[in-house]
Amino acid sequence: MIIQTVFAIYIILMLLIGILEYRRSGGLLDYYLAGKRLSATLVSFSFFATYFSTSAFLGGGGFGFLAGFQWSAFLTFFHILFAIMAWMLIAPRLKRVADETGALTIPEMFGERFGREVRLISSLVIVFFFAFYMVSIYKGAGNLLQVMMSISYREGLLITAVIVMLYTAIGGFRAVVYTDLIQGVLTFFGGVLLFTALLYYLGGLQAFEQLANTKIFAGSGELLFEIGKLGPPPVMKAGLVVPFILSLTFAISIAQLSSPQLIIRFVAARDERVIRRGMLLTPLIIGIFAICVFSIGPFGWLIIPKYDDPIKYLKDVDLVVPFIAMKVLPEGINALLLTAIIAAAMSTINSLLHMMATSFARDVLRSESVGLTRALVVVFAAIPLAVAVNPPDVIVAIVGVSFSVITSVFLIPLLAMLYGDPSKKSVLASMIAALIVSVAWYMLYYRVYWIYPVVPGLIASATVFAMFEKFFK
Repeated sequence: MIIQTVFAIYIILMLLIGILEYRRSGGLLDYYLAGKRLSATLVSFSFFATYFSTSAFLGGGGFGFLAGFQWSAFLTFFHILFAIMAWMLIAPRLKRVADETGALTIPEMFGERFGREVRLISSLVIVFFFAFYMVSIYKGAGNLLQVMMSISYREGLLITAVIVMLYTAIGGFRAVVYTDLIQGVLTFFGGVLLFTALLYYLGGLQAFEQLANTKIFAGSGELLFEIGKLGPPPVMKAGLVVPFILSLTFAISIAQLSSPQLIIRFVAARDERVIRRGMLLTPLIIGIFAICVFSIGPFGWLIIPKYDDPIKYLKDVDLVVPFIAMKVLPEGINALLLTAIIAAAMSTINSLLHMMATSFARDVLRSESVGLTRALVVVFAAIPLAVAVNPPDVIVAIVGVSFSVITSVFLIPLLAMLYGDPSKKSVLASMIAALIVSVAWYMLYYRVYWIYPVVPGLIASATVFAMFEKFFK
């Protein structure tokens, strides 16, 4: 009952923010970019909340149960590194370009520099692959609500989709950002609280020594502290644990540099002083959260075997963090943490929805109608919802590659726009190469070499870009 009450309060608060921001909204610029008046706190926590979805808690936190602290270390390192790079290398120049051109979307900025073909392709990539990326987030939220609220999976999906769709459609980017602030604070303190409570439950820092002496699925607990020894069984059998862990942690983290739903926050900042303050605040909160949450999984070996068969959790690492939370936190605090995990999902979904709707309306349909954009929010919330009810195998494959496509398609053109004077042909070719190689690699070679598709996708994009600049400019 406590969990249901806390979650109901959270839902009501999100809807109230949507209604309030609707009343405060002053037109197209407000709906698209909150009037470009966001403070450092709002931009930083909105960036943080958008980036960390449910998968950060469930997958990011739980995967260490299978892969050990090598996962925690590399993932935390890359998160902090690319957060710093995003705010130092991308944010100031992107803000300047957006202010100079008056562009309201990332594809529109590309269009101003590289022409309408690049604008159209980048917009279609956003709409298509974001829709499939949302399927996985919907699925995680639906599964969690199913457990939390004792409701069906479909009911969990519907609750998630309807709530996010309503406040995003009504309040636009202002509602997205202000709900992100609340959801980001919930997510941040939820992660820190769980890690702190876990160490306290296990007796403090001596838990590391206990962990080294315990027995795990592959032998001694000391393996949890070594590099290249633990991972999914097919990867271990192939002897490719290190490239698998490095490429996956790299792929997840580098998204901070080029994912449109993240970098559009830089454009909405009030001025460059906000960007400078965000350079300090954002890597700090990302780093603290990453250290806490990504280190939880290995400690599951000191808790789960006492109550249940750990094999079940090795097969589905998403179960590890919720199980630990149920054991180390009292029920009232449990409710807050589980709500924080749902908040992490909703804060990512709202940004993807807003990005899809604004990009399709402005860059594909060339419309400036706020009413049309609101209608598109509803449409783009419904499509992945329908797919998530029972996704076929081919959809699961597209979901798996969507994150890599988004990152690899946008990074090289973005850097070229901010730091060079490339030709339209070079940018267009690099985007197409990244898309084709990412998808082909995932379908044909990922389970052979266990290197995540964003790596070959970026290599192909950079190589094709350089070749076109040299020979076809």
